[in-house]
Formats: sequence, C-alpha cells, structure tokens
Amino acid sequence: MGRPSYSLGYRGKFGNKIPKTTWSNIFHNRFYLGETWLKRGDVPIKGNHEPLVDEVIFAQVQQILAEHDKHRQRIRRHKYLLKGLVYSVDAGSACWAETHPRKKASYYRSREEVDGAHIFYNTKDVESQIPDVIGAITIDDWARQDLRKELARWFDAEANEDGELKRAETRLAKLERVEKNLQRLAIEEEISFEDFKEHRTRIEAEKARLKNTVDAIKQRQHLVKADFEIALQLANELDFLFGKGNFDERRLLCETVFKRIYVEDGKITEVELNSSFSLIATKAKSSGTVLSGGADGIRTP
Repeated sequence: MGRPSYSLGYRGKFGNKIPKTTWSNIFHNRFYLGETWLKRGDVPIKGNHEPLVDEVIFAQVQQILAEHDKHRQRIRRHKYLLKGLVYSVDAGSACWAETHPRKKASYYRSREEVDGAHIFYNTKDVESQIPDVIGAITIDDWARQDLRKELARWFDAEANEDGELKRAETRLAKLERVEKNLQRLAIEEEISFEDFKEHRTRIEAEKARLKNTVDAIKQRQHLVKADFEIALQLANELDFLFGKGNFDERRLLCETVFKRIYVEDGKITEVELNSSFSLIATKAKSSGTVLSGGADGIRTP
C-alpha cells in the first residue's frame, strides 16, 4: 500500500496537507467496512451505507499499521543508561537523551546551545566508558575494612558533636531535676497540689517533645550509618555487579552511585558521586587508601 501523498492530489478541507493522525484515523475507522459506531454488546451494528472496502483489504491495512506501530514502540523503548546524569562541559548544561530513528543512533544532547547549535554525544561512546569509571571507584576488601573503622570513628564524633542532640539531652536532664524538686516541694507542702499538677503537666509535655526529638535524631543517625554500610558493600563490589548485571540493574547502580557525569568532547572527564559514595571516596583519599583505578576525576565535597 503506497503512502498517501500531497502531490497525488490528497488534500484537506482547505486544500492543505492531511496530517498523519487524520490518515491514521481513516485507516483504523471501521465505518468504511459498512459499520457504525453503535454496538450490540461487542458486535458493531451494520449501517445502511455501502462499504467502501472489503474485510480482507481492511485486515491487510491493519496488519501493516500494526507493524509500523511495533517499530515506533521499539524506538520509544530505547533505554539510556545515563539518562538524567550526563552534563555537557562543552555547553555548560545538562543533557537530554534522545533517539534519531532515521539515523538509527541515540544521543545525549545538551540543553543549551553553543554558537547556535546543540552538542551531541553518542550514547554508546559515552556509556562504553562507564566500566572504567566504575572500576576507579571500586574499593578492595582491605580498603573496605579500613573505611568501616574510619567511618565508625567519624560517625561517633559527629554524634557527640551534634548540637541539637546535646541541647535536647541537656534540657531533658534539667527537666528531670526540676520535676524531682517539684515533687519534694509538694510533699513538704511548700506549693499547693494544684500548682504541682499544673507545673508537672507542662514539664511532661516538654519532656515528651524532647524525647521525640532525641529519638528522631538517633534514628536518623542510625539510618545514615546503615546507608553507608550498604554503600561500603556496594563500593566493594561495584565492578562485579556492573559487569554481571542486566541493563535495569546497571541503570539502578548508576543512579545509586552517580549524581552527575561530566562529558567534554565525548569523554567523561569527571564524576560527582552521591553523598554516601562521595564520603567514602573522601575518606579513602584522606586515609591513604587507593581506589582500584585511581581517584582522579572524582568530585567530592
């Protein structure tokens, strides 16, 4: 079946080109089989008009359309390993991910233009560099053990220096003393029982709020520690997991590890890591631990 063409005389109502969506509606419309839009159950009701096409030709058209739909779906389902992570150094902007069906190529395209044109990076060229980057931030077993001890000391120091936690705990201790003094004054009848109950109610309310604050801070610290323990485990196995994973697993790994990947002239020049891995990289360098592949090009706070 040839493609309808404007040059063959096919025109819209006002003599303009007929849009593809209109052609699609025409080719899918069962009205031309002699049916109406009304149905009896799932069975279309025949109209009084003469069919313009028989069922065999209509079925052939639907088959051709379905094949084209499958082609479009394959294009739309193209997967981008680094979608949302690539940053163009050349253009100074983040990149979109897109596919050009006619060229049969996919690109990371800069959002900003340089001299009136966007910067394009071939997805395969950029993504083929990721195994080396992953290898550069993978730590060995010895480094993992050293970092676990280093991070444990760091977390203890952070917990002890947490101003909000210390203030809450100090205030709680003071309220405990005040409450005991109130009880003593009430027993010795230095204050009335009504005053005692009023003060104690206020103290108990404040103690409850402070205890919630303390619990929330400690829970947050616990969760952060757990996140870093998981990150340490991953950092120890990154190259293995990336090498053995399917696309979705590799994509998840990239989202977990990387915050931004800087590309210049088609080459990955620098990576910015998410918080947990960023701290691991920082501690690895400050403690003298060498990442397997080197730490050059890794951006840390």
